[in-house]
Amino acid sequence: MMKSFMIDEDFPVVIDCIQSFELKTPIDDESNAAEIIVYPQRENSEIKPEFIVNPSTPIRLALEALNCFEVVENQFQHWGITFENAIALQPSNPAFVLKPATTVIMAAPKGGVLEINFKYPVQKVFGLITSSRATVLSAYNGEGQKVAETRMNVSPHLNSDSLNFPNAQLKLSGLNLQKIIFETFDGQLILHHLQVEF
Repeated sequence: MMKSFMIDEDFPVVIDCIQSFELKTPIDDESNAAEIIVYPQRENSEIKPEFIVNPSTPIRLALEALNCFEVVENQFQHWGITFENAIALQPSNPAFVLKPATTVIMAAPKGGVLEINFKYPVQKVFGLITSSRATVLSAYNGEGQKVAETRMNVSPHLNSDSLNFPNAQLKLSGLNLQKIIFETFDGQLILHHLQVEF
């Protein structure tokens, strides 16, 4: 069954920037479903006031299409996804091991806390993060109640001088998730892959 979403006229979907392809290495090992890539909304894009999506289809945000040092808030609002306390950058710290010139999202200006809100409730969230400390992913429903939580544990001996910070895929499933928060305590985190399923 397909879901149809009406998009606010002020934030229409960017149809010329949505591509679908088969994942070579799916982030969710349980599924080989096609992935829809959603690009940041830019001016002078072709628009359409609504879109239809299969509920089981992963939606990946093209974080790599953001500009370096761009404050990330409403760039994906045309799909009902907004950010708080987020900036796009290409990490210069070699401890955040990534391919060269990879654009990611870092929690900033407040370090270690990254919030993502969903206008349209999602059923699954997948986030690939790298963090200098243990990180928790919490999910909330429309009433603001925490309904799910998962965490990435790291060695207590890890310190800021480590050559490589650990990375992990954090994922949650639940009914009608409308907010998620990545939080690392007394540390910093970057998000370099975000996928949701409505």
